[in-house]
Parts: sequence; C-alpha cells; structure tokens
Amino acid sequence: MLNLPSELADREQPVRVGVVGAGLFGSNLVTQLEAAAGMETAAIADIRTEKAVETFGRAGVGREQVTVAAGKSEAETLIAEGRRAVLADGVDLATADVDVLVEATGVPSVAARHAFEAIMADTHVVMATVEADTVVGPFLAELAERNGVAYSMAYGDQPALIAELVDWAETVGLEVVAAGKGVPFRESFHHGTPDDVFERLGFEESFVESRGLNAEMYNSFVDGTKVAVEMCAVANATGLRPDVPGMHLPTAETQEIPATLRPESDGGILSSTGVVDTVSTLYPDGSSVDPDRDISFGVFVVTRSPHQHVREYLTQYAGPGHHVAGDGEYQVFYRPHHLPGLETGVSVASAAVRGEPTGTPRERVAEVVGAAKRDLSPGEELDGGGGRTVYGLLVDADTADDERYVPFELLEGATVTAEVGQDERLTGKHVDLEETFLSRLRSTSDAR
Repeated sequence: MLNLPSELADREQPVRVGVVGAGLFGSNLVTQLEAAAGMETAAIADIRTEKAVETFGRAGVGREQVTVAAGKSEAETLIAEGRRAVLADGVDLATADVDVLVEATGVPSVAARHAFEAIMADTHVVMATVEADTVVGPFLAELAERNGVAYSMAYGDQPALIAELVDWAETVGLEVVAAGKGVPFRESFHHGTPDDVFERLGFEESFVESRGLNAEMYNSFVDGTKVAVEMCAVANATGLRPDVPGMHLPTAETQEIPATLRPESDGGILSSTGVVDTVSTLYPDGSSVDPDRDISFGVFVVTRSPHQHVREYLTQYAGPGHHVAGDGEYQVFYRPHHLPGLETGVSVASAAVRGEPTGTPRERVAEVVGAAKRDLSPGEELDGGGGRTVYGLLVDADTADDERYVPFELLEGATVTAEVGQDERLTGKHVDLEETFLSRLRSTSDAR
C-alpha cells in the first residue's frame, strides 16, 4: 500500500474502473474512487440501470456525464470521451476497455463469468464476490497470471485484511499460529432461516424496510456460511488450513484469543498450528462478550516468538492493537474493523499501478461444503447461502476430495436424490446438480 498515492499521481490518465453491481459494496467503492486522486469509475453495470445511475449521482458525478449505454460498443465510445457509462449486462462491461474490473454482484456463477471474461480481455480483476472465489479462485488466479493481469481479493473485506496480517507477521519473522476474524455465532444458528433472522438479530421492522435489507444475505452472516466462505478464501490465499472441520469457533474476548488459539500442549485448543479459525463473540446462553473486548467486525493473527527478548518487548508494549497471553509466548495482533467497498480502492490501485493483488488464492487448501439445516427428502430443491435448506461448513480440501463433498456454491438449485439427515454433509450421491458457468469452470479446474 505504501507509495500508492504518489504512483497514482504520476499517471497521465486516471485508472479506469468498471464496477459490476451497484449494491452497498459497489456504491461505497464508487463514492471513494471519485474522491481519490488518480482513479475514476468509468462504468457501472447492474441489471437495475437506474440504481447504477443513482450510484454515480451519490458519488458526485453530474447526471449530464452519465449515459445508459445500449451495449459494449457504445459504452467504450463514452469511456473514450471521458464520460461515464451505465450498462445492464455485466459481461459487456467485463469485456470493455477498462483497466480494472471490480466484481461486486454477490452472485457466484455470474461473478465467475465476469471475472473469466475480464481476465481473457487482459483486464485486472478485483473479486468482491468471495463465494465464487471459494470454488474457482485458484483457477482464475492461475489464468490471470498467464494473461499478465492481477486477480485480487478486495481490500476492506475481511479475507484480504487477514491475508495482509499474515503476510505482515511472516515478513517480520513471527510464527503464524492462527488467523481469522470475529463473528457473533452460536451453534444453533446453523439451522436458522431467513424467516426470523432480523428478529434474532434484534433489528426493528422499520429499520429493515428503510434499508431494504436482504434476509438471505444477513442469515448467511450468522448461520456460519459466510464465515466458512471467507475463511476458505483466507486458507487458499495463505496456505493456512482449518484445524478441524467447521473450525473451533470458541467464544473469546480479544485479549483471550492468544491463550485460546494456541496448541493443546500449551493450554489452548489447537491440535496443530498454521490454521484458520474464527472466534465467536456470543456465549452459549446468547449473552455477548464485553463490548470493549469484542472483535465481531475485526480480524486477527495469533503469533509466537521463540526469543525471550522479543516476548519481553511485545509484553512491555502490549495494549490496543495487540495483546499477549499470560506467559508472553503467544500474541494476537488485530484490526477491530473492516470497511467493505470503502477501502477497495487500495486493491484497484495496486492492480493497476503495480500489477499486484491485495491477496490472491494460490492453491486449493480448503473447501466450503454444504450441511443440511433439517432432514431433506428426495425431490426437494436446495436454495443457496442463508436459505432454508443448507449451511456452509469449512473443511480441508483433501477431506472434501476423499469424502466427495459437493462445493457449497454448486448446491443452489440442485435436486435432492437421497435422504439427508440434519447436519449431514452433502456428497454427489445426495444431489443432482444444476449445470451453471460456475460448475463448468470448476469441472475444468478439477480436470487440470
């Protein structure tokens, strides 16, 4: 990240950014791109073109500068003239003449198609739809490298921030014991449905309606699916593995993390080191940890130093930002917040100026698989993340292969072909999958 502003300032032309998806993430990003030097949003694609036009307006772009283009050709003409284009089709934008494409639709199969098309058009890609990344991220990253462009995690999202902390710790010579994030979670949440998610979260109906909140999306945040998805992305980017299927997910205040996420031989809960995990900020009875010690929206890395003088130094300066376990051997370094979309300009700039990703999946280390929220019967159709039928669970990739588990994001729209018990993980013998671009791309990746 260092020196990016000056490198952007040295450019003769601003970085031309295409954003697919004008939701909260995309809107936050566009606003900040327009406020930053050396970058601008050349075009936005969204099936709701009026929403994309409004996104430009909120970012301070005059309506006279924005045109809803009929297709790729008209959009490229507008971009060349220095105007702003709005498109209904994300593929048109993915193949258009922009420097960086940010994929923020949140729809895995669609996102994979956009990323693939952009890479084949020699355009850098910043992938905010992490769900697609868990299925075909390593394949897309390899394809991007062959084509001389970057395929990047979205800075500001937790996976990229965790990968950054891991990279930092390794660079300064600390052993990485564990890395992860916080989340308000209880085991019973695995079975939760979108029907009552806002009631469980304590959201007023008026608040939900005024913000247009998506029940399935919010339910995926708390039923364990999003946690699995994001930590899978971290695992594939860093090489850290889940210690146990589903991770440990212990309840812990921030200061307690280094005493908890360390080896069993040293009084912790881990059977190995170099792992991804998540801490819950809810106790089994539903009560919350101390608000001043809550890392629900933050990220962390647990480290170890074998050197006594380093341990003494870190203990001496412990406080906000890092804490040390009682014996001083283990530490936690953390960031208490993340700002999706608002910080993603860092990824855009890094890709455009340096050709470097802010985190990228380098190998398939973990997999998100599906487990049944309730007993399922043949003939039923499965829904996706945050729905009523399945939740996501993180497992080691080797385990997924050995057990023939189906990648979670391929389950939406699948038909159940055999009885599945509650919490049972779904394999190929349980479902008939729907063919999508994502499934075809995954098949290509597996064949390689």
